[in-house]
Amino acid sequence: MSKLLDYLNEKHVFQNIKIPVGDLDGILAPGSYYPNLNGGQGFISTWLPICEPFQMEPEPVWHDFDQMCYFAGGDALHMDELGGTAEFYLGDENGNLEKFIITKPTVIYIKAGMIHCPLDFTEVFDPAKPMLFQDMTFASVYRRFRPGSTEPLNEKFEPIEKTW
Repeated sequence: MSKLLDYLNEKHVFQNIKIPVGDLDGILAPGSYYPNLNGGQGFISTWLPICEPFQMEPEPVWHDFDQMCYFAGGDALHMDELGGTAEFYLGDENGNLEKFIITKPTVIYIKAGMIHCPLDFTEVFDPAKPMLFQDMTFASVYRRFRPGSTEPLNEKFEPIEKTW
C-alpha cells in the first residue's frame, strides 16, 4: 500500500465498527458504531437494528449538544415503511412532555437542552426486516443529564467525569 492509502485508511475510513449482540439491552443483532475515532471532531453515530419490542430509554434526559434520531425501515424494497411502531417523548425546558407515535420513517432533531425520552419500540412487524434506529450525536463525548440536574451521566445513567 502507498503511504497516502495507509494515511487515509487510518484517519478517514473506518470499516466494520460493530456493536456486538448483548452489548446493549434489547439489541438482538449487531449494530454499528462510529465512536469519534479522530477525537475532537464532535460526532458519534450509532446504528441499531430493532428486532423486537423493548424500552430503549426509560426516563427523560437532556444533552448539552444537538442530536438527531433517525427511525427507518429495514426492508430495502420498501424504504417508505417503518416496519413497526415507536413512542418518543419530546418536551421543553420545564419538563413538559408530549408523546409522538412513530409509524413511518422519521427524523427527530433534538436541540441542546431539549428534554426528551422515554423511547419505547412497541411493535416490530418482521424481525427479519427490523426497524433501524440511528442516533447521531454532535459531541466528542456522549453524556446525558436528568431534568433539573447538571451532573453528567453516561448511557447507563452512571456519573462521568467532566472532561470538556
